[in-house]
Amino acid sequence: MRRTQQDFVVGLTSIVALAGLSGLLLLFGELTFLFESSYRMVMTANAASGLRKGSQVMFEGVPVGEVERVALDPTASLPVRFTLRIASRHRLPQGVQPRLSAGLLGGGTRLDLRVPAGADPAKLPLIDPKEPPALSARFVSTGDQIDAVLEGLNGAIAKASTGEGTMGRLMNDPKLYNDLSESAERLSQTLRDLQAMVRRIRDEGLEVRF
Repeated sequence: MRRTQQDFVVGLTSIVALAGLSGLLLLFGELTFLFESSYRMVMTANAASGLRKGSQVMFEGVPVGEVERVALDPTASLPVRFTLRIASRHRLPQGVQPRLSAGLLGGGTRLDLRVPAGADPAKLPLIDPKEPPALSARFVSTGDQIDAVLEGLNGAIAKASTGEGTMGRLMNDPKLYNDLSESAERLSQTLRDLQAMVRRIRDEGLEVRF
């Protein structure tokens, strides 16, 4: 076979393979975003908090769109501006509240739109795709979360050092600590006696079921 014919066969095979792959992706709904219409919503926030272009947008855990653009306006009280692209087939209720969620396997940060607590989604009016409302959010940064954890830990240590709380009483009341240690030892001895009894019963050929 000539070189030209070989190149033609290889090219034709590649085209057929790509066409087959595209067909499978369409079949499993992976390329539907290329053909479905969408509308845009604007959301402002105090920080990006891990969201970026391409981050997934969810509604109560169901994928409904993605972050299309992230911009910064330093003069605004909420300086980070997100443009969200939502698939038109998803009609969201008005009053949704933005939250952040993270993937379990390192999938990155996602934006989760939730119905307000106590509200019935069936009774909320739907967002008009032609005039979608603007959303706003104040996200807690990772640094603030760490500070809150450290503050709580410092409070627990302070209570323990002054004798407050369970740990404080254990650390500052020797009698309570000794009573707890004796109770744990008695429980351990009871378990050892029970294991010895089960072994003796089994040695005598009896079957023990629990």
